[in-house]
Amino acid sequence: MSKYIVGVDLGGTNVKTAIVTEEKKVVAKESRPTDAAAGPAAVMDLMAAAVKELAKQNNIAMSDVLAVGLGAPGPMNWQTGIVYSPPNLPGWNNVPLADEMRKRLGVPCFIDNDANVACYGEYWMGAGQGAESIVVFTLGTGVGGGIVVFNQLLRGIDGTAAELGHLTVQREGRLCGCGAKGCLEAYASVTGMVRTAREGWDAAETALKEMCGDDNEKLTGKMIYQAAASGDAYAKHVFDETAIWLGLGAASMVNALNPERIILCGGMINAGDMLFDTVRKTVRENAFEVPAKRCEILPAGLGEDAGVLGCAGCALARYQEENA
Repeated sequence: MSKYIVGVDLGGTNVKTAIVTEEKKVVAKESRPTDAAAGPAAVMDLMAAAVKELAKQNNIAMSDVLAVGLGAPGPMNWQTGIVYSPPNLPGWNNVPLADEMRKRLGVPCFIDNDANVACYGEYWMGAGQGAESIVVFTLGTGVGGGIVVFNQLLRGIDGTAAELGHLTVQREGRLCGCGAKGCLEAYASVTGMVRTAREGWDAAETALKEMCGDDNEKLTGKMIYQAAASGDAYAKHVFDETAIWLGLGAASMVNALNPERIILCGGMINAGDMLFDTVRKTVRENAFEVPAKRCEILPAGLGEDAGVLGCAGCALARYQEENA
């Protein structure tokens, strides 16, 4: 009889839960508000209740659950299961999340960084299936990342590997939110794209000015995409510049790791060929020829479920390692 793995993706806004079989069949999913202001103990009670209720609704006994995987924002120690001080979870200071959830659920519990679990989700069940090595760029307000090499999630000695948004792409470049200058995130994120548009704003002839009432503080990435797709030359230039920066980051990963696939996820991928054509061209022009030709650059396959399904996948892998 098949056993089950549960994924729980803890975010500042919502807690997502999924039950998956060892054969990667998704049995059930649900989402509920985090209520982060209630504090760690209340949120962990909510997470445990979500797991138990979803299992009960699907006639699954907790004794048939091999493990529970927990995705949480960093910083954390994935080996000890301690979450240190995530910025969007107030009061979470040195919380032993894995141990506390194990007490509540009675099954092995493992934690991993939220970007890493999303990467593993794509590797396990999404656009990375069948590959041994993938790199994932998560594109949004910032740029996140994850790397799988030879079927293993690359975490690093301190658990901080694959912070791809903080590759340095420009010496003495834009100030990044991390405090460094010239990070990829400062150019290739939605925030970076808006900054690029603002830099040439005064001299630009663009429909963007009408769209935001000539107040570039109201400018959004969605506006830039819509204007670019409608043929606005300035918006298209801004979008292309953003894609080129992303392509340069991807080219660095091609040269450093020789991955089989680079997977892009997040809202920006809805731009389709307008994004991917430029990224692929930039990689071909800036990476070594052989690995650049081999590497496929693809959109993510799991959408918003990458994190919660990746939680389950990471938990299964770690359970199997410990019980080999």
